[in-house]
Amino acid sequence: MTTKQFQHEHAADDSVRSRLRAAGLFMLSCDPEGRVLASTRKNGDWLASLIEQPKMVHRGLSQCIRTWADRAEPVQCPGVPGLWFVPIPIEHRRERTGYDVICIPCSELLEAEQFSTLCQAASLDEMHARAALAALPPASSEDIRRLAVLACGALSDDQRRREDQVVLHDVGRELGESYEEINLLYSITRNMTEVECPERFLHVTCEELLQQLPYAWVAAIIQDEQRDPSFRRARVAVAGTPGRTTQAVRELGQALLLRAEPGQSIITAPSLDGGLPGLDGTVIAQPIVNEGRVIGLLIAAEKCGDDPDASSMDLKLVCAAASHMEIFLENAGLYEDLNAMFLGTLESLTASIDAKDKYTCGHSRRVAMLTRQLAAASGCDSNTLHRMHIAGLVHDVGKIGVPERVLVKPGNLDDEEIEWIHRHPEIGHRILRDIPKFDDVLAGVMHHHERWDGGGYPACLSGEQIPLVARMISIADAFDAMTSSRTYREGMSREHVLAEMRKCAGTQFDPELVPIFVSLDFTEYDRMVEDHTAAEGRARSIQERAA
Repeated sequence: MTTKQFQHEHAADDSVRSRLRAAGLFMLSCDPEGRVLASTRKNGDWLASLIEQPKMVHRGLSQCIRTWADRAEPVQCPGVPGLWFVPIPIEHRRERTGYDVICIPCSELLEAEQFSTLCQAASLDEMHARAALAALPPASSEDIRRLAVLACGALSDDQRRREDQVVLHDVGRELGESYEEINLLYSITRNMTEVECPERFLHVTCEELLQQLPYAWVAAIIQDEQRDPSFRRARVAVAGTPGRTTQAVRELGQALLLRAEPGQSIITAPSLDGGLPGLDGTVIAQPIVNEGRVIGLLIAAEKCGDDPDASSMDLKLVCAAASHMEIFLENAGLYEDLNAMFLGTLESLTASIDAKDKYTCGHSRRVAMLTRQLAAASGCDSNTLHRMHIAGLVHDVGKIGVPERVLVKPGNLDDEEIEWIHRHPEIGHRILRDIPKFDDVLAGVMHHHERWDGGGYPACLSGEQIPLVARMISIADAFDAMTSSRTYREGMSREHVLAEMRKCAGTQFDPELVPIFVSLDFTEYDRMVEDHTAAEGRARSIQERAA
């Protein structure tokens, strides 16, 4: 233990020293060799000067300490005639590191020939010093034992109080750290249900962690090579002010990933290993692991504040957040797999329906894409966009119950055939109604042939009585139908179709949605048409060769 640590951790506070001084006693602290560690002398305090300054007193103290060193419980002894020393050993980890010493002047000091020498060494006027000592008044030698017990009791109480303060400080610090950890984990856990939006969860987690840590910025970099082999497409979430581009953060993560191992935190700092190029301060990088593979890093970079080093609390919070990210990403991966399988099943189902008519190849997928695009342009949130896509994908599932002769008939339909077509929304509703949490999708399936003016089917709804999802599917469905060729007509030009849709705004279509739709970018739609046309051509060639 250093002298500074000893003074800070073991020296009694000024209040105890002041109380002892008021009783005519003086206290000093010394190391195991008898060296006084700190002067507590106040200007004008003659007793402090008389005890602390003379070398005679220091020699006497050293002699007493040699006596005390061999005793488990050292007792008071005179350092110089008439000046008694009462020792209170100070221990640190069962090792004696020094003493608090209570100095008791008694009446014999006034008669001792050494008194003059002490006054000279302390630069005190002997007459005034003698008068001041007599006015205390000094203790008698018979009182030393009783005063030692009282003084030691006061000092012991003070030591216990200071120890309690240290314990309370530690407990308070631990409670504060525990609160920070619990608050962080609560905030993270609260967002773990949003598995359909991993980017948002990563960003929120980085923001929450930054609120708890004294670092300039926090970033999460996720790269699962089995799912996404290109690091350029890795998910990156940043909170704070890194002072660099997202690409630069990505490159930093790539450099750290080369060093990352499961379960091994990476800590780098200028004072530790020179740090990282272009970064000031400490950096903590915690690997994010899935099935034993490192798939990313959670990085807290450029520590701020007076303490430049990574603390155990810093590391604990980063590790806890990374662990929750691992759980979330595993669940999100399972969700993505299930969602992909679900959508794949729906696409296979709708593709089989579209395949009944070569002119509707890919119709359901195109309507789903256009519906989602319209919903996005209308300001819908990500979850709604997903539901809109599903509704668009299955909007014509009821055609599976319509006779194929009706679906592929070239030319006009008779009344019975028209009635079959009008039934397909209700048939689709019956097919899908037992799927849990499909109510919003069912609304699109049932009502996508309603008209804004009430002239549609099957329920003759009008205006905003028609569910929003159905109004959007209606526009996307009509656009694709008019654009595509049929057995009885060629597809219309893009300009003609959009003009017709503007004309029908307020009668067939929602007048607020039509302007949004006609301003969409149809690049993706055109690509899908080309793909579906090519796929249909390949299928026709196979059929012809088989025939």
